[in-house]
Amino acid sequence: MNACQTTNRLQKLLPEGVREFDTLLNQMFGGNVVRPLASVLRNALSVWEADNTLYVEVDLPGIKREDVDITFEKGELTISAERKTHTENPVHLHNERTYGKVSRSVTLPDTVDPNTIEATLADGVLRVSIQKLPEAQPRKIEIR
Repeated sequence: MNACQTTNRLQKLLPEGVREFDTLLNQMFGGNVVRPLASVLRNALSVWEADNTLYVEVDLPGIKREDVDITFEKGELTISAERKTHTENPVHLHNERTYGKVSRSVTLPDTVDPNTIEATLADGVLRVSIQKLPEAQPRKIEIR
């Protein structure tokens, strides 16, 4: 196997002819045959709440802070990001990474305060935090 080829366990199960066909397709189409399928995949997203705060985290490895846009409109938080190529027309020997724009939207509950939205990007993970409205937070009722 030369340095530009990769293999996985699934490929080992396929007959040799299928792998040769895969190689032929990659040669004909510049090695990007799998790319359209990969572009359907989305960046992993998690939403949870703790201590009167709602958190949204999105994996954005290799994306710079200036290439991320966060908007809030009509109860929906939208996170858009773009991974740019290193050069305008790269000649890849092998490429499994996707480039371009990705966008994820989350409908937030009415119990959050959009004025408290804060975001940080560290180690390839974007974390957005939103405080719950004071009236939506649990409160202890004193007995008289």
